[in-house]
Amino acid sequence: MIDEDLRIARQRACRWEELNERRQSLADLVRMTRQAVGARDLETVAAEDAKLGALVVVLAAVEQELAGVGPARELYEELLAREERRLIESTDPRGAELLEIRQLLTELAIELPARERARRAGQEALHRWGDRAAQAAFVREAEALGMMIDPATADPVSGHPVSGHPGSVGSGSDGFGGVRLLVELLEERCAELERLRDELRTRREKLLLD
Repeated sequence: MIDEDLRIARQRACRWEELNERRQSLADLVRMTRQAVGARDLETVAAEDAKLGALVVVLAAVEQELAGVGPARELYEELLAREERRLIESTDPRGAELLEIRQLLTELAIELPARERARRAGQEALHRWGDRAAQAAFVREAEALGMMIDPATADPVSGHPVSGHPGSVGSGSDGFGGVRLLVELLEERCAELERLRDELRTRREKLLLD
C-alpha cells in the first residue's frame, strides 16, 4: 500500500513543482508587462494591457490548480521519511545505505548554509571594499569554517596578505585579491556540495521507490 501511496504522492509532487515553476514564470511576465504598460504610445499601451489581461487569467488558473494539488511535496516527503524509517529498522540491505545517506545529508545541511553565508559575506566585502564592518563580517564567517584569516587581510587600507592555510592565498597576494580568491574557493565548494546533495537525494529517492 505504501508503494502505491508513494507513487501517487510522487506524481502529485512532480505536478506541484511543474505548476509552481510555471506560476513563478507567469508572475515574472505579469510584473514585466505591468511595467511596460507605461509605454509612450496608446497603441502599445493597449497591446500590453491585452497581454496583461491574458496573463492574469492564465496565472489565476495555475494558482487554482496549485491549490487543488495541495501540500503535495510535504506529503510526499512525509511518506518517503516513513518508508526510510521502515527500511532502516528492518533487515533490508537498503537500510544501511539509507542510514549513511541520511547522515551525509545531515552534515551537508550544516556545512552548506555555513559556506553560503561566508560566500555571501565575501561577496559583500568585495562589493563594499573599504567598509570595515563588511570586511570584519567576512572574517568572522570564514573563521567559523576554519579558514584562518588575518583580519588585516580584509582591511582595504593595509593590504596585508591572507595568512597561510590549505584554503587561503599565498603570502604574495594583496588583501583584495586574497579575499576574492577565497570567495571563488567558497563558490566552488558550495557548487560541489550542492551537486553532492542533489546526488544523495536522488539516490535516496531511488532506493525508497525501488
